[in-house]
Amino acid sequence: MLTDLLNFGREQLENGTLFSMLEAVGINNADDFINGFRNQTRQEAERIRQSSQLMSVGESVFGLFSGSKDEDDSLSMIQAAYKTYKQFSGLLQDEQTNGDNGFFGDIASTLSDAQKMYELYKKFDRNGDGTITIEDVQTYFQEMGLGFVSPYLAKGLFLLVDKNQNGRLDFVDLMGLCSIVYKLTQTFGGGGGGDAF
Repeated sequence: MLTDLLNFGREQLENGTLFSMLEAVGINNADDFINGFRNQTRQEAERIRQSSQLMSVGESVFGLFSGSKDEDDSLSMIQAAYKTYKQFSGLLQDEQTNGDNGFFGDIASTLSDAQKMYELYKKFDRNGDGTITIEDVQTYFQEMGLGFVSPYLAKGLFLLVDKNQNGRLDFVDLMGLCSIVYKLTQTFGGGGGGDAF
């Protein structure tokens, strides 16, 4: 089944196969999925901001070192995007069933994983504007161990997620894209139950 993702080509992109694949993983409307992902991330970021004074200090320090003042680049937004990714991918449920690290263990683990993904994301943000292009996505997937995702599939998914059609994704959009890819790998190959991200 792995070849379904690797050999996904122009014909499949043009004949609607992508939409059939998305429906097979429970995504009947990609726009609704991405809008839901963004809304959930914003709500989670607000919850994180309100629940922790320590986080505000961390965000201030993070802002100083990252040079970013953008709300979508804040530490709480990064952590929220990663948590939403895990929730939308079904990974959060797996963690809750497999064991409990406790409140502080969960925060530390989520924060560490989110920061690793964000650092890799920033590596592909070549001009430092907080976004990556369609060309960067395939490279990002290879760095994340998902080189089996064909360039056509990556392009098709990118275009679905790029809501304003400006050819660029911010970190929250990329996490939404990764969530879709994770769901696809679980059904069409590449998923061994582990967290590739």
